[in-house]
Amino acid sequence: MKTFVKNNSFVLLFMAVTIIAGAMLIFSVSEEGLPYQEITVQEGDSLWSIAKQYNNAKDMKEEDFIMWVQKENQLHSVKILPGDTLIIPVASHPSHTGGQVAFKGE
Repeated sequence: MKTFVKNNSFVLLFMAVTIIAGAMLIFSVSEEGLPYQEITVQEGDSLWSIAKQYNNAKDMKEEDFIMWVQKENQLHSVKILPGDTLIIPVASHPSHTGGQVAFKGE
């Protein structure tokens, strides 16, 4: 066993480092860090209306936006229903409640 470890120490070290780096990468990725937003479909929404509403930055064409949403949400058609949850290619931002923030002056 000692000769095996001695003869293959470089390979074993490489494998250990690779496994540790992979584990660190997997555990460092969290859902909060993803550049996508999750939305709930409302009454009257369509993929086209969602594309028009959320694709303000015009980073992609509306058709490309819809195709991305269909692919990532595994939709087989453009039909969506109220209550459906969709992932869209829009950066997630902390929710804003519309309240005011006040700072106490000194």
